[in-house]
Amino acid sequence: MNIASQLLMKFLYNSIIIFFYLSVCLKGQPFAPNVFSLRSAGDGEVSFFEDGFKSNFVAEIQLMKDSLTWFGTGQGLSMYDGLSTYTYQATLDSITDVFTNPTATTNLLPYGGVSAIAVSDDSLVVAFAGDYNGTPTGIGLALAADANSWYDTPPSTILDFNFVWDSLGIGIANGIYLGDSTGYKTGGSQYIGTYMIVNPSSQSNYNSIMDSIQTNTVIKITNSSTSKTLSFRVQGVSDFGTGQVKLAIVFSTMNYIHDFDKGFNDGESVNFAITKVTKAIDWKYMPQPVDNQTEIEVPFGEGYFWQLPVTVPQANVTYDATISGKYLWIASWAGGLRRYDLSISLRRPQNIPMPMDWQGALSTCQDSAFIDTVSLVTGDPISVLKDYYLNPRDPVDGGNHNHKAFSVLAYDDKIWVGTANGINKGLIIDEVTQISDTEFDILSCIEWVHYKWPDENISGNFVVALAKQEWNNQVTIWAATVSAGENEIQGLSYTRDDGASWSTTLLGERVYNIEAKDSLVLVATASGLWKSLDGENWAKFDPAIEKSYLNQRQILSDNVLSVAVDNRDSIPRIWIGTPDGVALSSDLQATNWNVFQAEHDVNSVYAYPNPFSPLTHNQLGNDGYVRFNIGNIVNNEVKLDIFNFAMEKVHSEIYNLNSYYGALKWNGRDQLGNLVANGVYFIRLNYASSKNQSPGDNWTKLIVVK
Repeated sequence: MNIASQLLMKFLYNSIIIFFYLSVCLKGQPFAPNVFSLRSAGDGEVSFFEDGFKSNFVAEIQLMKDSLTWFGTGQGLSMYDGLSTYTYQATLDSITDVFTNPTATTNLLPYGGVSAIAVSDDSLVVAFAGDYNGTPTGIGLALAADANSWYDTPPSTILDFNFVWDSLGIGIANGIYLGDSTGYKTGGSQYIGTYMIVNPSSQSNYNSIMDSIQTNTVIKITNSSTSKTLSFRVQGVSDFGTGQVKLAIVFSTMNYIHDFDKGFNDGESVNFAITKVTKAIDWKYMPQPVDNQTEIEVPFGEGYFWQLPVTVPQANVTYDATISGKYLWIASWAGGLRRYDLSISLRRPQNIPMPMDWQGALSTCQDSAFIDTVSLVTGDPISVLKDYYLNPRDPVDGGNHNHKAFSVLAYDDKIWVGTANGINKGLIIDEVTQISDTEFDILSCIEWVHYKWPDENISGNFVVALAKQEWNNQVTIWAATVSAGENEIQGLSYTRDDGASWSTTLLGERVYNIEAKDSLVLVATASGLWKSLDGENWAKFDPAIEKSYLNQRQILSDNVLSVAVDNRDSIPRIWIGTPDGVALSSDLQATNWNVFQAEHDVNSVYAYPNPFSPLTHNQLGNDGYVRFNIGNIVNNEVKLDIFNFAMEKVHSEIYNLNSYYGALKWNGRDQLGNLVANGVYFIRLNYASSKNQSPGDNWTKLIVVK
């Protein structure tokens, strides 16, 4: 392997796939404790969403519709619905793919890290990857045609009963009523109240209701014409008087057809249904695309091209995906550039030829680009691309770095692809061709232009991210590059004239991701989040800290891996993904952040990560940090003392939580500022001003390994 290839693979393994290693290789000591449970599973709700994040490593962020935000993490797909965070359930078992069974759907996702997400309207595509004997390996893709469906899944009825609406709450036989100052909220669609009383007419109905209703069971009450529907979630069940059931409720909503309807009428017959809600998405699973050994001849454009088949998923990982029109485009490193036609029943993706390393352009639309020859498969006469062979091996082995696709951006009739050998701009041309007197076919081909260093003024040839900016009647294409050879520089390259000329900025910065909205450009880098309004002058945001009372949430990482602008509300905000969780700004100035991190045992006192290395863990401002979880103690002040194995105090600090924001943390240094030696350390956390327990000390243990 040549020097350039070694650098590329070093970057690939150490920078991009690290989150797979976090989930697969470092299970013995995760960066944060993980204690999770299914949301309401078995209690009237079947959910394929677990509460919270399972991994703090977030490399992908995509926004959908009004409120859904999707995150690609080191341990699966996570989501924020505007109120709560969830992680979709995954399985280690095999999932039937749509190519084996075209009608196959699944409610589960494959286990692995998420390497790419693509969103278009309600459609969601998620790519998964893992590790096979130290080699990044593609696990496949999952497609949901209606990802919003998880939120709107209609409940199914378990049991139902006929009752009489008892608005006065006098407890009539076979009646139901809302208690505790309840009633219909005028001018809205809500019943207000904290509980409901059910008075079954028989002991058997009483027993059925008591046996079927549990915490989080969903109740639906409808009138005979179904013009009015009341639904609520049960938060507790108890006896109320003789033979009656009291249901504690958290909320209730009324839906009705006619404007003149104002809730249920006294004495009105209603149906009382105990329902089960399923929160899931119907996925179509597609395995990581590979070729058969015999697929050496591929149709495309005006004829065919010859290729080296990629027959394994190893080093064949979908690192980027985009949906434009009817096509899903994926960039899969050794798997190259491929596209799925989403307008027809799913079939295997089409391999897309791109220029070889030495080619400045490649046409697949002109007859002159092809030469008549004989098929290597059938022996029949065919036309193939002249002097062309698709081969993702290294150049020393006869291959092309430009056939290793890493990033892709598609819109209208344009496609941009970043590879290990520069930037490729493609013009997609659809031609109608006549097959017979009555049959026509649409022939899709691409005219390519290949930009690379040093021929063009781009900073480097390994292009890891692409973004499009539209502002002031001008389109700017941004490209993040990593240096993979001598004299190349990592940084940001951009063109404002469709590739005719290129400029560079943020040279020396390791760029992971780019987001552009109107005049604003945000760049996620290894040193933090940068912003610019002109592409030339840049400012860096401070690290994300949640400035809320008694909430010690902070992103302990300089690295920002992903960024997205959320302008779905009246005040635009910024999402960032990091190796230490997700943060949502309060505005575009990021004056405050909400921080979301993997859930842990909030009631315990402990340090994490443990063992802790100040040279590798939670790197922020040239220091590494260990966190301290303070449990469920409500306090205004925390005193931290750290002792070595000889019980000599090496560090002491007092945190006034009335004025201090951020994590309770330690950088592994003693009082003189020197890194402490390897060994076992004892941590004492004192809550002298605790409001919910007696003052005292809480001890835990920490191992430091530099």
